[in-house]
Amino acid sequence: MGYFQLSQEEERKMKRARTLLGTALLLINCMTVAKAAENSNTQYAPGASQFYAGAIPPFEGFYFLSQTSYFTANRVNDGKGREIPIDFKVKATVETLRFMYVSDIRIGEAQLWGQLVLPLIHLDISNAFAKDSGFNMGDATATVGLSWHPDQKQTFITGIDIGMPTGAYDENALANAGLNHWSVQPTIAYHYSDPQGLEFATAARVIFNSENTATDYKTGNEFVLDYAVGWNFGKIRVGATGYYLKQFTDDKGPGVASDGHRGEGLAVGPSLSYSFNPGLGISASWQHDVVAKNRSEGNTLWVNVATKF
Repeated sequence: MGYFQLSQEEERKMKRARTLLGTALLLINCMTVAKAAENSNTQYAPGASQFYAGAIPPFEGFYFLSQTSYFTANRVNDGKGREIPIDFKVKATVETLRFMYVSDIRIGEAQLWGQLVLPLIHLDISNAFAKDSGFNMGDATATVGLSWHPDQKQTFITGIDIGMPTGAYDENALANAGLNHWSVQPTIAYHYSDPQGLEFATAARVIFNSENTATDYKTGNEFVLDYAVGWNFGKIRVGATGYYLKQFTDDKGPGVASDGHRGEGLAVGPSLSYSFNPGLGISASWQHDVVAKNRSEGNTLWVNVATKF
């Protein structure tokens, strides 16, 4: 049997190729939805609340919010925010339907409210070794909460979101709309709105994730802060929206890196809104990832339509 001897330069190239292949295979095994890896993905989309954070109306009734988002990325970063050198592309189009009911039940000065959130997700994911796409229902979220309205300009809310594994999931697929685990997300939010001036909204949540039983992988717990600030010019509002995400416990499961694969992200971008009347409004926001650690780095476009039934 014949053999050949590699030069030192060729050996270095082979070692680098094996390293990149290992990284690629790890990504393939872990990738799920738009943020690229199972252990960098949440059942709540950071930055989603925008100017709707804390904006629970004081009037009883049914409300509806349609959120259409388009996320694109062509890079995945390591734990220090450096690009991992591998061909990678993801496109995610999501239609999120939020059905909210504000009741007339009061607990002291607080008003009881709840919502059901249903995402429809179309994914296209590709890298140097595999390609996948699909359209499916994502994981649903149910919320129950309380709201306070100290005056006509301010609203405080608190609530508990329950993320449910209702989305389509296949552990052997690259593009998964669901995450195959539960989450509990206590949330607080504040909204201030002057119809002829400043508008400010922020929402903070902690996400406690359960284990994905199909992969024996448990994503670490995360803190997410959404924010929005703008100025109202009559029916038009101009501003900025974004989010900050920080994972504060390690991932647990097969293949977890020594740093616990803790994710961190920061995004910001412009926003424009128009109010047709008190019961119908439309807004658009663009958010750019300026910090992404152990996450994909990309851009998200949001188009939102809110109305009262």
